[in-house]
Amino acid sequence: MTARLAVHLSPHELPELQRAARTLLRTPLVTAQQGDDYRLVAKWESVLRTEFTQKFGYRLDVSRTAARLLRRPASLTSHRGATLESGRTLSRWGYVYLCCTLAALEHPGHQVIASELLTRITNLARGDDRLAIDTTEYAQRRAFRDAVRYLERVGVLVVRDGNVDALIDDGQVLWDLDRDAAAMCMVAAPSILRSVGSVEDFIAEHPPSSAEARSRLARQRLNRRLVDQPVVLFADLSDDEAELAWRNRRREAENVTRLTGCEVELRREGMILIDHPNRPLGAARFPGTDAVAHAALLWLDALLAEAEPPAVTDGSGPLTDAGGGNPDGHVASDTTRFVPHDIAEACWTRMLEEYANRLNQFARERPDRFRGDVVDLLGRFRLATFTRRGIEVTASANRYRARPSPRDESPGAPEPQQAMF
Repeated sequence: MTARLAVHLSPHELPELQRAARTLLRTPLVTAQQGDDYRLVAKWESVLRTEFTQKFGYRLDVSRTAARLLRRPASLTSHRGATLESGRTLSRWGYVYLCCTLAALEHPGHQVIASELLTRITNLARGDDRLAIDTTEYAQRRAFRDAVRYLERVGVLVVRDGNVDALIDDGQVLWDLDRDAAAMCMVAAPSILRSVGSVEDFIAEHPPSSAEARSRLARQRLNRRLVDQPVVLFADLSDDEAELAWRNRRREAENVTRLTGCEVELRREGMILIDHPNRPLGAARFPGTDAVAHAALLWLDALLAEAEPPAVTDGSGPLTDAGGGNPDGHVASDTTRFVPHDIAEACWTRMLEEYANRLNQFARERPDRFRGDVVDLLGRFRLATFTRRGIEVTASANRYRARPSPRDESPGAPEPQQAMF
């Protein structure tokens, strides 16, 4: 496959490329065990590499048995992490054992047993009092089990014999090892940590010196936000993104749509990527099908009905952006509506009373835990922000209303720039 851009492909070729791109965005490490998904990535390797490099600043590595998309996020979030099949994320010890296990897999061979892996981990950590590795402790054995389960999930390890749950009780497991996939998980030398003093340093980028490079980086960061965040608001953007990328948002939206097959909505408050209905690039979706997602949708609709509109000002208030220099004539409209704490509580109580028989047993027996899951879900999809005073409902939540509010039909508001609220 010659190196071309997606724009050069014929319409009948695009669906394959888009499926491969969504696969890499959903699971950045793709192995040959995934069959057709890996074959499509390998087939369109050159086009994908060019597209991801130019449009996002990502790096794509492809080998005989694995492919990895190295993604640099545009912002940090507490909702991004290594997740197990159960939906639980790795603990602090889980991350320690994930890194130590990957380091221990650098030994030759295409198979490894659990006892040998634990011995290597102990030897690697010997002399480092900060790690305090003790593979006989229950918490650390559980963390080791979670780490290898995550590596199984991403295709680095495949169980050949044994039961992974038995690792907690000193059980034995034999794995097949994909050495290419393991190597792709370890892509940087330890010396890179010398310049890292905080989590922010991992995503920091040196500001380009030329105007062209600044503009390219601003567009790449805007595109990264589009595929990383549930919604991209004008207020999220850095000065360079607002000045150099926002005016080109329609073109960038078209580029992302052409590469992924996902539609992008443009609104006055920002942009939102609508995931593909059949093969989404996101691991989680909203609204979902479980009781937590059902309750979140019902509560959100009630909150929107009670949300207070922003205060009317003389024109110098919340409807202008902070910089005063709106690129492309953009006017940043309000992005949240506030619901006081007591009203939000009343909405939650009414929702539970009305729909209790439609929710599951967990919702009835563990109401506090259930509500915590609902709050986490709404926060993860950036539909609401919870404070002591109340709840700020974001503009993107309006698309989930049972009865959407009328669209902005004021003169001079073109169709692609209608407001979310």
